[in-house]
Amino acid sequence: MRSIKNLVEYYDELFPVTEAKKSFLSNFAGEFKTPVHFLSIQCGTGLLENHLARQGHDVTGIENAEELLQAANLRRRSQLMFIRFFQMFIPDIAKFLGKSFYNVIYVMNNRLMFFPGAEAIQNFMCDAKKLLAPQGILVFEMVNFEKFGDSKLVTLKTRESVRSKLFTEILTDENGERTVSINVENSSEKILPVLSNVPVYPVTPTELEHFAEKAGFSSAEFYADFEKSPFNGNEESYVVVIK
Repeated sequence: MRSIKNLVEYYDELFPVTEAKKSFLSNFAGEFKTPVHFLSIQCGTGLLENHLARQGHDVTGIENAEELLQAANLRRRSQLMFIRFFQMFIPDIAKFLGKSFYNVIYVMNNRLMFFPGAEAIQNFMCDAKKLLAPQGILVFEMVNFEKFGDSKLVTLKTRESVRSKLFTEILTDENGERTVSINVENSSEKILPVLSNVPVYPVTPTELEHFAEKAGFSSAEFYADFEKSPFNGNEESYVVVIK
């Protein structure tokens, strides 16, 4: 069950665009000609994308959750910025988006785990390679599933803001299949469901390196955060830059 509408009001405060995240992506601008072409996969409400566009970059965001996409389009008020948002499913990106056009493609906020399995992630990597210009970069922010090993129940760190809290639990059944349940607590301390028993794929850093190599990428650099702290494998999440 999906009730994304319960999350939209609190999305930006629960998934804040930190200065470190802004700088991490903005620093790629020095590697390409201006404007840098960014493609955001599962862009949410478009807050990060608007920041990049205000810096003069060309930004495309795709999102398959209609409620989040509506919020992103409401934020896009200036016609002078090079930014656009589309409702699009991941397998369709290579059909409808420009090949060899984007300099940086990124997937933030652990959205990669909602891709339906290893084959889907591998196909996405291959499609991303087609869409990227020469020396293009692929960035993921992901849960580190290797940290949790064979745990049947994984409780991720609670996200909190002044008005809300976000609780995330990942359950493994007897067949090894994993599902996620996410609930948001509002300022009245009422618990609202966002996702209930939605399938996820626990892709690991090792798998991502393997998928990247098969897709034709040559390197994968892992960090513990957007400040580029060393990743030692014990962190709950990580950032990976694939070239």
